[in-house]
Amino acid sequence: MPTIHAPTDLCTVIVTLDADPGLMPELEAHARDGLARFGAFAGFVAGALHRSADGRRLVQYLQWAREEDHLACVNAPVWNTVPSSQRFMEIVESGRATLDVRTYTVVAAVPAG
Repeated sequence: MPTIHAPTDLCTVIVTLDADPGLMPELEAHARDGLARFGAFAGFVAGALHRSADGRRLVQYLQWAREEDHLACVNAPVWNTVPSSQRFMEIVESGRATLDVRTYTVVAAVPAG
C-alpha cells in the first residue's frame, strides 16, 4: 500500500467528479476501469478511488513519478478507443457531471501510529 509522505518528488493528481447520485454507479464503474488501466502507463505509482458519503462526488488520488508521465497518460490516443472512457467523457461533456483535475505537491503528512 502506498504511503503519503512529504517532501516527495512524485506528482500527485487529485481528480474530483461531481454528479447526481443516480449517475454515480455508472461513473464509478468507468472510473474504476480507468484506474485499472493506469498501471500500463510508464511512471504510474499508485492510485485510489473514493466515493463521498452523500453519493455526489468521486475523488481519485493518483501518484505519478513525474508530471510528464501523468500528461502522457491523459493525452494517450488509446483513451479514444476505450468504450468506458468514451462514455465517461460523454457524460462530462454533456454537463451532467463536473470534472476537475489538478496536480499537487505534498507539503505535509502524518504517518500512522
